Amino acid sequence: MGHSSVRLKVRRRKVANLAAYSRQHTVRNNTIKTAENIPAKADWPEQKYPQHKPMMKKHTEWIYNKETHKTEKVKVASTFPTKKYDDIQKSLWKNLGKAAKMEAYAQDKLKKWEKKHPKPCPDDDLFKDEMIPAWEAERNQALEHFRDFVVSVYDKLRIVGNRVNSEEHKMVGKTVAEVKDSDGKGHDVNYPNLQKSDKLYKDATKAAVVAMNKDSTIVDCHLENHKGNQKRPLIDAKRKPKNLKQQREFRKAA
Repeated sequence: MGHSSVRLKVRRRKVANLAAYSRQHTVRNNTIKTAENIPAKADWPEQKYPQHKPMMKKHTEWIYNKETHKTEKVKVASTFPTKKYDDIQKSLWKNLGKAAKMEAYAQDKLKKWEKKHPKPCPDDDLFKDEMIPAWEAERNQALEHFRDFVVSVYDKLRIVGNRVNSEEHKMVGKTVAEVKDSDGKGHDVNYPNLQKSDKLYKDATKAAVVAMNKDSTIVDCHLENHKGNQKRPLIDAKRKPKNLKQQREFRKAA
């Protein structure tokens, strides 16, 4: 038993000495010498990545300097496009019409869909006649869905509020709100296609009620389709009556 206790003590002393040495000689206090064959950091060759001049743009960044312990402003070259490139892209995008923009949005979504669902290889003779037509049908269905989604988001339906023009003695319409075509029934807003139970009609009536409560000159409202050649009167859109408290008190008193 005595020999084992001595061995334990010697072992503990060795472990303590190794731990003390490892704390004393570390990379942080630079006591461990670096190899002579490794060059210093200042002698390393700079890695350059040449790029096209129009795509280069300099911007300032705050960088921390370890030697001075201060932050300094430094000009850094980045790969952001220049103003000329942005102006060209914006001018091309502005020249497109509303329908062309929405078609571009749908085609962009279709490209993302094609990445996730690639076309079957045409070299495979066994399943060539079965897989490719099925994939094309699924692609056309996805494109129709993307077009409906883009139309519902970017081509909103107008809610027109009618006012009385006392000078000309006629009704004048003005857009008071807009609604998304989430159901896809905004192309035909007449009764057989659009009913009162549909979401589009309910959303349109809510927006019309809000507009009528804000503006007391609005007599009634109607919903227009995407082309603007159909009008659906919103009969359920009614203004909230004013002075509800007075009416309740009058009824209680009566």
